[in-house]
Amino acid sequence: MGSPSARMSGLNTDADIYLINLENVAWLCGLSDKLVFTNLVIDESSRFKDASTKRFKALKKHLKGFSRRIILTGTPTPQGVSDLWSQVGILDLGTRLETSLTKFREKYLQPDQFNRHTRVVYSWKPKSGAAKVIQDKISDICFSLKAEDYLQLPPLTSLHHKIEIDKNVRAQYEQLRKDMVVDLKKEKITAPTAAALANKLLQFTSGAVYNEEGETTEVHRSKLEYLESIMEESSSPTLVFYHFKHSLQRLRLQFPQAVVLDDDNIEAWRRGEIRMLLAHPQSGGIGLNLQCNVGDTAQTVWFDLPWSSENYIQANARIYRQGQEKPVIIHHLVVSNSVDERVVAVLEGKITLQEAILESLQL
Repeated sequence: MGSPSARMSGLNTDADIYLINLENVAWLCGLSDKLVFTNLVIDESSRFKDASTKRFKALKKHLKGFSRRIILTGTPTPQGVSDLWSQVGILDLGTRLETSLTKFREKYLQPDQFNRHTRVVYSWKPKSGAAKVIQDKISDICFSLKAEDYLQLPPLTSLHHKIEIDKNVRAQYEQLRKDMVVDLKKEKITAPTAAALANKLLQFTSGAVYNEEGETTEVHRSKLEYLESIMEESSSPTLVFYHFKHSLQRLRLQFPQAVVLDDDNIEAWRRGEIRMLLAHPQSGGIGLNLQCNVGDTAQTVWFDLPWSSENYIQANARIYRQGQEKPVIIHHLVVSNSVDERVVAVLEGKITLQEAILESLQL
């Protein structure tokens, strides 16, 4: 972290352990004369699951230089077993799951979603029996510990609240879904591709959408009103996860007492001094301890639902983890008969992301 000169100063300091964040891994690997460490420990190794990233390519060149390599993650396969190749490769240099991603795919995977004209593959799925074979091959160097197996955690309750929108708003939603364009308060909202449309529909269910200039048009307040009822029914500190910037803006207007998560207010939250804490799952989803044992329960609300199961699992684990003593309630605000329900199915592992997008657009 910090400026290059600050990072160099840290490297030149005599220490037993050196820490570096994800963004600076490629920078460090470019300093061959400084990369003289004995052991490599990677926390949240799923951030290295994409073998095409600069950080993985840079690190791969130096893996043989470490005497010992250890990786840690709570979400090793957020999108399936195909995510394992690069992570296991960090450990064994390709001994168990092939030395290249191409060989790995040829042996264990088959195309799942692809363009029938260009034959470009968008996603892969394991061949019959491949998942078990992969599991057996890596069992000698990988093991799993579940929190419930070695920690005494409090009860966890997951609630999915079905939210209704009025018929006029529903008609606008259906028009956008079917025609990929809708007029909202004299603003024309368009979505040129399936993925963009699915994202636009998620904006809509959250209560506001962006136009082509990036300006926001509010379409309903149903989720805000439902969250208000949740807050009225419980005095417990509440962590609210949002995804869209317009959701953050609207939440702050509706709940002036809400505080946006940053490093300076974590302890105040844990002491119960913050009634509502607002966080984006990517900024508040990894490496933070947000346990709160003030009041009868601690509760989390998903105002916007994320497509990423990895972000979802990691974010929930900020509260429901070692040190949490009071029961935890996770609320999901789900607009009925909408893309929200498809996202829930993805998060629960019932369907894939590609299936969810296609189902969201079916007439």
